[in-house]
Amino acid sequence: MTSPLGHDEERYTTECDSREEAVQIAKEEFEGAYIVEAIQANNIRLSEYFDATTFMENADENAWNDHGDPEGDGPVFETTTPDQGKDLEAMVRAAIDAWQTKHSLRFKGWRFSASRNEEYIPADETEDA
Repeated sequence: MTSPLGHDEERYTTECDSREEAVQIAKEEFEGAYIVEAIQANNIRLSEYFDATTFMENADENAWNDHGDPEGDGPVFETTTPDQGKDLEAMVRAAIDAWQTKHSLRFKGWRFSASRNEEYIPADETEDA
């Protein structure tokens, strides 16, 4: 883990290789700051954001615009069962995972996936001579 730090407890701005480095920067560059040992999400799976229900609703709306009966009000695609929706979601998510792996795509988040040992480091107090 690394030790990102920042000037308040809500936003961490600097990534460090050690606690000692984070403490030094907190004291000297930020005139005091919170530090935390944290893991940043660095391989978010795009497939987790595919939703079969939303896809089918959008597909039906778009298909109705292209193929729907202007005097009717029924869907172009017949309603699918919950099991069919789960199957579609699993198959499409697997395809998205394969695509992400094939292209070595790593999506990095800004929120930590885990953190511990948050502490406030005050600024260095030096006496004027």
